[in-house]
Amino acid sequence: MTTPLFMRDVTLTLTLVGGTAESFECDAHLCEVVAEAGDEVTYQTLCAEGSFSEIGRSSYALHVVAAQDWSSTGLARFLWENELALATFAYQAHGDATVVPSDTVPGMTGTIRLVAPNYGGEAETYAELDVTMPCTAKPTIAVAAFPAAAAAADELATAAA
Repeated sequence: MTTPLFMRDVTLTLTLVGGTAESFECDAHLCEVVAEAGDEVTYQTLCAEGSFSEIGRSSYALHVVAAQDWSSTGLARFLWENELALATFAYQAHGDATVVPSDTVPGMTGTIRLVAPNYGGEAETYAELDVTMPCTAKPTIAVAAFPAAAAAADELATAAA
């Protein structure tokens, strides 16, 4: 039996090196881990066999569209004040914090470079931010409980060294 992903309640936490996990699912309207295939690189030769080709590495990012909350606990402020810092993310798209990642409802974890958001927007609507934060490596599919914030911060500190 299949378990299609229906987006409703999610869990999104970001953790800075030495910091505590901060939850931002209530700011977010869209959250997705995006994969982009590597480019094919071809070198054409002058011989009959023609050319050499290789596929470059894929890249990954955490893409978030959210309401701009510039309060001390808002995502916009967090990203602005921590621009270019490394952070781990734990993202469960299958449900809120009560949904533990498993083989049928996995989450995603990884390390990202934080990007500052835009400030402001168009008239007569809620201002949104739209950021794509590059991953330092391919995110991991989580099929067990997310690691504690301290363990994630230790992993991040090791990656940053």
